[in-house]
Amino acid sequence: MKTMRRTCARRKRGFSLVEVMVSIFLVAATGTIFYGLAPMAAKTGKMVGNYQQASSILQHKVDQLRGVGYGRLTYDEMKNAGIIDTSPSSSPYRFNTVDALSSLFPAATGTIAVTDFNAKVKQVVVTLTWTGSAAKQGNGTLTVTALVPRT
Repeated sequence: MKTMRRTCARRKRGFSLVEVMVSIFLVAATGTIFYGLAPMAAKTGKMVGNYQQASSILQHKVDQLRGVGYGRLTYDEMKNAGIIDTSPSSSPYRFNTVDALSSLFPAATGTIAVTDFNAKVKQVVVTLTWTGSAAKQGNGTLTVTALVPRT
């Protein structure tokens, strides 16, 4: 009897083959899931970074336009203030060159459309569109609309 009890006591001290196999399976499954999600997380991070950069550029552009003011939202005034490119000379204007968009985004186009909202307010629509590799979440468009009142 004593021999039998000692043998059973020794067997309970270690892990069974089934327990080891289950733990290996769980570690492998977790590693596979992580390996599959890592590229998606990188793509999402790139996309979020692009939108944050675009948002910052558009906010800066709106601040510049508000700084110029209602009475100076003309082609000549905005060009002289360094807000828009020299071409085109009618709305929608572009700001690709003055803000060096090509250094920030692949194939980016920035436009500003100025219209009369009413007799005392101008509406400014600033849009940034960029294209790139769809596999790297490189495409996007962001638009901001602002009202500039006559003071």
